[in-house]
Amino acid sequence: MGGRPLKKHRFATRAVHGGKRNVRPVHSHTVPIFQTVNYEYEDFNQKLRVSSGEEEGYLYTRYSNPTVDAMNEAVADVEEADKAFAFASGMAAISTAFFALIKDGDHVLASSVLYGGSYDFLVNFLPQYGVEASFVDVWDHDAVKKGFRKNTRVLYLEPMMNPTLMLADLPALASFAKEHDVFVLVDNTFTPPYLFHPFRNGAQGVVHSTTKFIGGHGDTIGGIVLGSDPFMEKVEKLGRVYGGVMSPFNAWLTLRGLRTLGVRLERSCENALALAEFLEGHAKVRRVYYPGLESHPQHTLAKALFAGFGSMVSFEIDGGLNAARKADDAFRLITSTVSLGEVDTIASHPASSSHRNMSPEYRDKYGITDGLIRLSVGIEDIEDLKADIEQALNSL
Repeated sequence: MGGRPLKKHRFATRAVHGGKRNVRPVHSHTVPIFQTVNYEYEDFNQKLRVSSGEEEGYLYTRYSNPTVDAMNEAVADVEEADKAFAFASGMAAISTAFFALIKDGDHVLASSVLYGGSYDFLVNFLPQYGVEASFVDVWDHDAVKKGFRKNTRVLYLEPMMNPTLMLADLPALASFAKEHDVFVLVDNTFTPPYLFHPFRNGAQGVVHSTTKFIGGHGDTIGGIVLGSDPFMEKVEKLGRVYGGVMSPFNAWLTLRGLRTLGVRLERSCENALALAEFLEGHAKVRRVYYPGLESHPQHTLAKALFAGFGSMVSFEIDGGLNAARKADDAFRLITSTVSLGEVDTIASHPASSSHRNMSPEYRDKYGITDGLIRLSVGIEDIEDLKADIEQALNSL
């Protein structure tokens, strides 16, 4: 009994049952943690067959591991990808995906609004390898078309951008990229499967920080790259050589989190919309960023692309850094920390954390002001969340 669910099954079923094919021989109902470095064989000849690829098996956990393979299979299943390869962090996944795609003399066209770690990598590290990155407002399609060069190899973007929640019309952008033979790489961390499926909309490669929504409980760091051959062949080779792979225990935690991704997102998206509406009507809030609001400039696009409007809400208050600091210190239920996508609600200050490596001028241009607070909305009771925000804002 058991095994990998058929593709005809819906998201929640696939998330709950995915990845079990790899544990059939031990008849375990849940995927166990294969906390081992190496493996044993019946005899020398079997070891030779496994090492040569003539027989399926495991050699060394840096290359592959049953628990990690189960997690890879399950995430690939819900993301509708051919293959997946897990890494020790989201940035390990992102950087390896790029190294699988670029070479000296290539150009990367990226969204002007990105996770700060991605921006730092593109600006401060890729040039060391002879690769130039330029940035464009991906919601301006004319600017995107003009941004392609003869040596552009990758178009890199987030469907819902961190932290101002502008949207990328991925089907249209993928169509432009195809005309120029450019690989479309998508960071789908903010809009994980259930909310959005990049491969249905023209992506050729997808990365996630599984630390966030997929893991979902703030207890494991990881990343994953998804796609098809030959891209994934290069990703796997680089991952095994560079060695930044996910551990079996972290894979087990990530797989456990994936099982409840759908129900967690349903509740957190519901809470996020309610909080966005609450904040939009608050006298001490200057602006709210949330695609579920009709005031969002891309609300119609959000309805067309996503199964839900997401769990992230950003809002700006008057008073800059001092006001943001005071509100942050006043939260009692909401946790003030970094990261996102967990079961509890987290407040962060992008200008001093995730986007601190960007210049003040750059941040101001794209709405990442000193008064901007980003909420990763959890699954708590909505009235308790509203009350905590209310008392924090009243402290200003």
